[in-house]
Amino acid sequence: MNKQFQALPIDDRHANSAYPLVFMHDASITTGQWLEFVRRHSRGSSRLIAIRDRRGVVHALFSYRIDSDLRVRKRLSIGDLIVAHLAGSQIDDAVANVVADVAQQFGCQIVTIERPFVTRRARDAGCPTADALRRGNWRIN
Repeated sequence: MNKQFQALPIDDRHANSAYPLVFMHDASITTGQWLEFVRRHSRGSSRLIAIRDRRGVVHALFSYRIDSDLRVRKRLSIGDLIVAHLAGSQIDDAVANVVADVAQQFGCQIVTIERPFVTRRARDAGCPTADALRRGNWRIN
């Protein structure tokens, strides 16, 4: 991926490494709830990927699944996106690179990033991760 970040598929073995980011995002999510979420994604049609730095600290997390649109084109659907934005970090570009790699791996022609909740502030600010994908010439819905 790059020298600073690497992608890590999240399963039962690696679930604990991503929990601090999940807790920072929403402190009401218990460890048990997180582990059940990971188990469901491990058995279902979607998967989880974390992006960690060289120290093993997880800075981003997302789920993905492969769908198709009305034109029967393969679509990579991104959900449950959590990104810890730190000053000077290139995490948005790292997430965009991983998403692009996954899309290419599965032959997806389009990427959809689901936004489960949008505050007015977030809507006005835009999505830095989606902006990074657009810079890479991916069509974002």
